[in-house]
Amino acid sequence: MTTPEDTYPPKQHIIRDLAPVIERNADGAAILLPVVPELLDDSGRLRAGSAAMIVDIIAGEYAIREVLPNWVATSNMSLQLGLLPGEGTLRARPRLLRRGKTTAVLEVSLDHLESGKSNGLSTVAFSILPGRSEFQTRAHWVEEPEPRTTFALSGSGFRKPLLETLDVRFDPTDTSVLRIEMSPYVVNTLGAIQGGVVAMAIDAAADHYATSVLGAAPSVRSLEIHYLKLAKIGPVRAQVRTISELQNGLALRVELRDEGQSDVLLTVASLILERA
Repeated sequence: MTTPEDTYPPKQHIIRDLAPVIERNADGAAILLPVVPELLDDSGRLRAGSAAMIVDIIAGEYAIREVLPNWVATSNMSLQLGLLPGEGTLRARPRLLRRGKTTAVLEVSLDHLESGKSNGLSTVAFSILPGRSEFQTRAHWVEEPEPRTTFALSGSGFRKPLLETLDVRFDPTDTSVLRIEMSPYVVNTLGAIQGGVVAMAIDAAADHYATSVLGAAPSVRSLEIHYLKLAKIGPVRAQVRTISELQNGLALRVELRDEGQSDVLLTVASLILERA
């Protein structure tokens, strides 16, 4: 069993506090996420952004194994969700759909470990990049995987709700705006905000806005993210707008911009949210 204390992620990092575990056997790999109270939304279900985070982690690891000694960056992610669990363990299992010269595409299934109930399905595409560091080009943890990898260290875990831990800040005068700062706690190996954290920010912005419009806690049913550019300076601002009102919810658009890079567009996302 490996505990990568001296590699990515650093000792103080969102991935450590989430405490996922990757298990590998002859049938493939799976990542397990403990569903703890700090990760729940106002409806008592796991936040969609947390599900997107483990999808990004397990799909990314799988893709990296396919492209070594190169590296990957998430280019887009789609996520179709049923009711996410409020307790127990969420499991995500990847499979390769296609690997080309410049891209790799994977499908990731989500289910509740304890009940076996299906919770959703995701498709993730990656751009294949040259390895930029010794950690990336000499990833022995990838070349020689062990049966089990745990990310939590002694002292890892949440002491306050997820959005407070990420220091997400909602604009007090505009329910459509959210900001998140750059910090070592949320960055990836490229020095940019980690793709799963981007999904968490999008989910949080959409949830906050939809709650104000619907007057009730919503649940994400569909999330489509296109990663256009890396966030390198910050703060990153998420802006939400309504695409369409639905019978029991909203279709929303979210744009992320880097205020430290002259408001450059980083990410665009579309979501379907229903009243929980």
